[in-house]
Amino acid sequence: MENLIFAFNAVAPSFSIVIFGYMLRRKGVLTEDFISKGNALCFNVLFPLLVFFNLYDAKNIDFTYLKIIFFCIGVILVSVGVMTQLIPKFVKDRRKIGVIIQCMYRGNFMLYGLPFSKSLGGAQSVALSTSIMAATLPILNTMGVFVYSAFSDMGERPSTKKAFLNALKNPIIWGVIIGMLFYLLKLPMPVFLHTAGGDIAKMATPLAFLFLGGQFEFHSAKKNLKPLAAGLITKLVIMPIVFLFPAVYFLGLRGTELIPVFIFVSAPTAITNYQMAIQFDADYELAGDFLIYSMIFSAFTLFFFIYILRGLGLI
Repeated sequence: MENLIFAFNAVAPSFSIVIFGYMLRRKGVLTEDFISKGNALCFNVLFPLLVFFNLYDAKNIDFTYLKIIFFCIGVILVSVGVMTQLIPKFVKDRRKIGVIIQCMYRGNFMLYGLPFSKSLGGAQSVALSTSIMAATLPILNTMGVFVYSAFSDMGERPSTKKAFLNALKNPIIWGVIIGMLFYLLKLPMPVFLHTAGGDIAKMATPLAFLFLGGQFEFHSAKKNLKPLAAGLITKLVIMPIVFLFPAVYFLGLRGTELIPVFIFVSAPTAITNYQMAIQFDADYELAGDFLIYSMIFSAFTLFFFIYILRGLGLI
């Protein structure tokens, strides 16, 4: 019973905010324009501030984290390598291939990593999550451009230069870079700016979850049922099992070290995937279905995995 309560308390707060956001949208409090501008605020301002202050306030960034960071990078590279070879054998519609690959390997670690790490593992897990985010965001953004370009019908082919430049346009990456500079150089900050900036940064996660709930539109997924079902099972169940096994039994990760890795491999698909599908004229309806239903079912899969890991004494 204690493990059930622990798992419930870990999952329930975030998903309660999502449900509240959905209700506010149904009541007309959250409008489409408000949500669009709110998402832009979160992405361009609040999340960069959040990662900046996580780094700026870190008491110690332990570079023994490197093995965990390299493991997460390996998860990305292995997933993309396997899926780009496997998915085209089963799916012939090129507009769907890039969407399925992207939605299966890229989880919403930006949104889920920090709050779940804090609730499950405290400050040490948050510091590790920030380190993972700093290392993987450029790679995820670059790989996203390559995947969508490779299977695009727009006549566009992968470009290393373009992928790199697109990655540098991500405001969150600049939050990481500037935060690391302030941390490493021990640059001082006026108390009033630290207090004000920190208070603003704390709004990032609850607002993002609120707006995510407001975006829910339950379109019919009947025509995409097979790829959607296969993709969701792979993303939310198979991949966490496959990658948690070596993390636990070969790297020996436990407790505060395992928590961010667990979220990294089990978080639902990222909002960015839907936005990129539109940009590359891919099947954005399928990407939208992945976004919605992975969010819904992850409430149960995250609860299940937290319960199991807690029962095994791993977290």
